Order: sequence, then structure tokens, then C-alpha cells
Amino acid sequence: MAEPEAPPPGKMVLAIYMVLGAVLSVLFGRKPGTFAADMFAEVGYPAAVLCCFFLWYSVFDVMTIGAIRASTKCFDNKQDDVPEPLRLALRAQGNQVEQMTNFVASTFLFSVFVNGKVGAIIAAAWVSLRAKYADTYRSSVGLSWEAKALSKFTIPCYFMLNAMAAATVVHMLRFTLGL
Repeated sequence: MAEPEAPPPGKMVLAIYMVLGAVLSVLFGRKPGTFAADMFAEVGYPAAVLCCFFLWYSVFDVMTIGAIRASTKCFDNKQDDVPEPLRLALRAQGNQVEQMTNFVASTFLFSVFVNGKVGAIIAAAWVSLRAKYADTYRSSVGLSWEAKALSKFTIPCYFMLNAMAAATVVHMLRFTLGL
């Protein structure tokens, strides 16, 4: 079994996020310091995407755990013998929760300060990949960590969210510095 690769240094990843954020801010952002003429229209699409994610999460991430609990008769996570399908579903759901705060904040801040339509497009791509991630994770019973191949979903998702966060920072810097 091959050793897992360590992620690149945090400073390098942050620099990449900032470059991506600068590209989003400059190419797709409104004039820094201005809001959209119709703020409802600007945040409506991102709000719809967020709600689609919440619906997906509730129905497919949370309710799946209940269905697996019922089928395995395992209602206690502290058992030593938690069945693998339940363990994987719990981990997939827990990871969705871990990502949710950044998703909501980055999507809305980017959409309000930079560009709502682009924010909705990036958020929709994120939701699609996160749904595929959770489905793949839950369906990976018996597979090794490498065979699960979850990084093909998680890494693009990190870049999407953090590029939106970085674009918001860049946009605010451009406003503050008059650029």
C-alpha cells in the first residue's frame, strides 16, 4: 500500500487561492464598492443553489443514515461494531457538515460583493461535486481509501469555495485601495 501524499504547503495553496480570487474579481466582478442594481436578482440564483444543497443534504445525506440504521439495527454510534455502510454514511454526512459553513459564507459573500451569477454557477458546480462525493463515499463499502478516489471531488470543491472567498478579499482590497 502506497503512502498517501501530503498536501502542498499551506502558503502555496493560499497563494493559488488568491490568484484564482484575483482572476474572478478582475474578470467577473462589478466595480469594487458597488452593489448590483437589483440585489434580489443578484442573490436569488445563489440562494436557490444553496437551498438545493440543503434539500439534497436533508434527503440523501441525513435520511440515508436513518435508512441504514433501520436496515442494520445499529442505533448506537459508540458500538465497536458499527457496520461499514453506516460508518461511511456517517462520515460522508459529517464531511458535508464540515464544508457547509464555508459553502454558505463564500457563496453569499462572493455573490453580494463580486458577482451573483458567477457565484451561482460556481456554487452549482460545488453542489454537484459534493453530491457525487457523498454518493461515492456511501457506495464504497469494502474499498480501500485509494480505491474510493474521493479527492477527485474534494480538491476541486476546496478550490471553488476558497477561490470565491479569496475573490471577496481581493475585491474588498481593490475597493479599499481604489483599484
